[in-house]
Amino acid sequence: VGKENPLEGFEFCFENTNDDSPIQMIVESVLMNDPGMYTDDENAPAFESSHLTPLAEQLSESIDSANSVLNEMRYMEGRERRMRQTADSINARVRYFSYISVSVLIVVTYLQVTYLKRYFRKKKLL
Repeated sequence: VGKENPLEGFEFCFENTNDDSPIQMIVESVLMNDPGMYTDDENAPAFESSHLTPLAEQLSESIDSANSVLNEMRYMEGRERRMRQTADSINARVRYFSYISVSVLIVVTYLQVTYLKRYFRKKKLL
């Protein structure tokens, strides 16, 4: 919902009706000035360093937090890559172990069958 603000801008209000979310309402103001208002530099408003210091601090904090988030994402990507390699390695070992187990079972079965055949032939039952 946008409504005209007396400071020549717009004010927006968003309301969240979802009860699960902790933020229920956000109000944002956007100020606009007349593009022809400051055509030359003499009439432009002067910004002092005391005005810009809080903004610079907030910008620095924002940059630090963004870098922190990016570093955390890089760390998580590297960790995910290592975990994926570990999982692939374990899966390959399990696969090889199952192939060896099946091979051993087949060899043992063959040996048992040949032994039993020889035993029964020796006893003249076969």
